[in-house]
Amino acid sequence: MVVNRIKTYVEGLDEKISGGVPEHSVVLICGRAGTMKTSLCFSILNNNALNEQRKCLYLTLEQSRESVMEHMENMGIVPCKENVTILDLGKIKKEMLEGEEGIGYAGQQNWFRIVLSLLANYKKSFGCELFALDSLPALYTLTEIRNPRAELFYFFEKLREAKVTTFLISEMPADREIYGLYGVEDFLCDGIISIFPKRRENVTNLYLTVVKMRKTKHDRSMFPLICENGKFEIVINY
Repeated sequence: MVVNRIKTYVEGLDEKISGGVPEHSVVLICGRAGTMKTSLCFSILNNNALNEQRKCLYLTLEQSRESVMEHMENMGIVPCKENVTILDLGKIKKEMLEGEEGIGYAGQQNWFRIVLSLLANYKKSFGCELFALDSLPALYTLTEIRNPRAELFYFFEKLREAKVTTFLISEMPADREIYGLYGVEDFLCDGIISIFPKRRENVTNLYLTVVKMRKTKHDRSMFPLICENGKFEIVINY
């Protein structure tokens, strides 16, 4: 069976995951604070927009659109404005208050459903193939979660049904070795790309490992991760 794949455009990484992330997967990009999760996630979307002309939606719940743009430009990543839509929480609330079709007023709905409605609306009007949510913890703070396993199962399944390749930024708790705050996200997702700091010879560097990737024969090694002039790369031989 041929599996269509989405390139990460991280130099050295795609060859370690059979050419890229399986299309329509739900993938966690996880790590603790300060591990460049946002930058890596945006870079994947932006490179697909630039090189493959894929339509992408980047939904940020923690920063404004302007802040994301400024941060990326400071990293050396020039956002592809033609193919990448950056939507922030302020814009979402404005659209909801204006009664955009399928969304409604924020206070009347679960935020999981709001995000899914937004994705459906933007896919219909914009045709997006890649979707990124920054971040899962921010989404959790916006809604009351009574049954994490059931509600997250619903959310992840609906993302798959949307037929977009999804990247979810997930913050790893400092006190536990789990890939999401509820400890079920790693079972529900299709892939996990983990970034973590490691101290070596009195220097702390970032490392990347692919913990999980369904439909993929992948390397589980830990690779140094570097970013220069807006381009990410894993170091194969070190």
